[in-house]
Amino acid sequence: MKIKIILCYILLLTVFSGKYSQFQKPNIIIFLTDDQGWGDLSIRGNTNISTTNIDNLAKNGVSFNRFYVSPVCSPTRAELLTGKYFVRSGVNGVTRGSERMNLDHKLISSYFKEKSYETGLFGKWHNGSQPPYHPNNRGFKEFYGFTSGHWGNYFDPIIEKNGKLTRGEGYITDDITNKSISFIENSNSPFFALISYNTPHSPMQVPDSFFEKKEVKLQGRYAKNENIIKTKAALAMVENIDYNVGRVISSLKKGKKYENTIVIFLSDNGPNGNRWNSDMKERKGSTNEGGVRVPFFIQWPKKIPKGIVVEQITSVMDVYPSLIDLTGFDHELNFDGNSFKKYIYNPNLKDDERKIFSFWNRRLSVRNNNFILDHKDSLYDLNEDLSQTKAVNNKHYSTYKELKKSKEVLVSTVLSKYDNTINRDFTVNYEKSKFTHLPARDASFNGDLKRSSIHANCSFIENWTNDEDYIFWNINSLSSGVNKVHLYYTLPENSEDTELSLEFMDRIIYKKILKSHDPSLEGMDNDRIERIESYTKNFKKITFGDLYFNEGNSVLKLKTSQFVGNKSIDFRLLVLERQ
Repeated sequence: MKIKIILCYILLLTVFSGKYSQFQKPNIIIFLTDDQGWGDLSIRGNTNISTTNIDNLAKNGVSFNRFYVSPVCSPTRAELLTGKYFVRSGVNGVTRGSERMNLDHKLISSYFKEKSYETGLFGKWHNGSQPPYHPNNRGFKEFYGFTSGHWGNYFDPIIEKNGKLTRGEGYITDDITNKSISFIENSNSPFFALISYNTPHSPMQVPDSFFEKKEVKLQGRYAKNENIIKTKAALAMVENIDYNVGRVISSLKKGKKYENTIVIFLSDNGPNGNRWNSDMKERKGSTNEGGVRVPFFIQWPKKIPKGIVVEQITSVMDVYPSLIDLTGFDHELNFDGNSFKKYIYNPNLKDDERKIFSFWNRRLSVRNNNFILDHKDSLYDLNEDLSQTKAVNNKHYSTYKELKKSKEVLVSTVLSKYDNTINRDFTVNYEKSKFTHLPARDASFNGDLKRSSIHANCSFIENWTNDEDYIFWNINSLSSGVNKVHLYYTLPENSEDTELSLEFMDRIIYKKILKSHDPSLEGMDNDRIERIESYTKNFKKITFGDLYFNEGNSVLKLKTSQFVGNKSIDFRLLVLERQ
């Protein structure tokens, strides 16, 4: 009997110690901002801005001074989530399906979910909209945000919560933070939270309380081309981010989770304007320093020393393997990135053999700890010439040859092996998801139809004046079944009773629009400068009907089967609700 009691006691100790050990695993928060440059922080010497809370992440942890991402949004996010070059995951653009990641990659979210972490994404996704590419199918149990590259309205916007559309409350960055804090406070086990702010990306909308106090006195090398109002708006948006970072940190402290939470802060590419960014060359979209070098800070009060500065070149692909290393888990994954854990505890270490590549729009640059070989094969000494003004190919010819060779190797071993130019069909009827969104940005069309902006991400389709024109999607129905179809539209007066049809394979349904709905464009009242993206409207939702989708590939067509008046609908979105 005593032996049984002892064995039970040992078993209970084992179970509870396992749970206790699990709960001792660190929480993880990654703050990812959108279009914020390396110099958009007061800790970097920018006197136009005050970012106390973000600066404190560096002061209370480790600052990586030479941290690199991709030149634009989707590739950076793919490399963060996979730890691999973005081309390996199928990403080759920023919209219309080219931004989504293939399914044969285990994302960092899925990895930590399998380790019993609560997982949440709050804000911008930009790596696939339709299940199984949707964030809820890629390891994030909780999703509140949007899946496109940018959003059209930052005040009380329509936004998505786990597949359902809802209305945000207040300024989008504040709202995202509110939902993040609720997730953090309600997590009873270790959590992984990606807080993906969509600012300071345009449109340049920010509350008056942040904008009105801004002044721009410090200007950089592109001062002649700087739009001061845009700079004010961008820096005001960053100060709003800083305010919200502070709110999250305060929540962690209040909930006694601060000491055992790893907090990371970074941006997805260089600045979206010609504002001060030290002397670095160019901006977002460029493979030069100004386009790909961004802030990166990491703190973990329980285990990471304070005030460390690392000069070793580091990549966004390093985050995934580093977090596995820091948390002490095992893995059998193949990464292109490397763990940076050793530099945190020994910042004087240097790996002068490490090379980091930047590529976009057929431009390829490579850098090591001292030099960059740009896309024109001009070599610059970044220690002496951060601005990349004096090529030193002849002076450092051996370095030039080495970096030139490394480019050729990357092209032959990685870049040339992936043909990501083929357009992939959009998926519907994924059995594990209730909702699938087919927005205007992913649609094609013919005839006189046109998009509301050349920037597709938050656009709608308009100018429907011809009954031969139609909107369509190339569809891969993953299974057979019925979907209830919901349509978001506007329709001018005198066009009531316009009839639409929706067809897939040999199935077709019809819907008459009985009521006009013709609201004005929105956004210009909140924009600080005129936007380049589409304005938005208050699109009306109606239930179109039930449509059966056979498994297989075909074209989904939205047509105007009967015109009334001179103009059919402006189209924003179809939502398929799996029955």
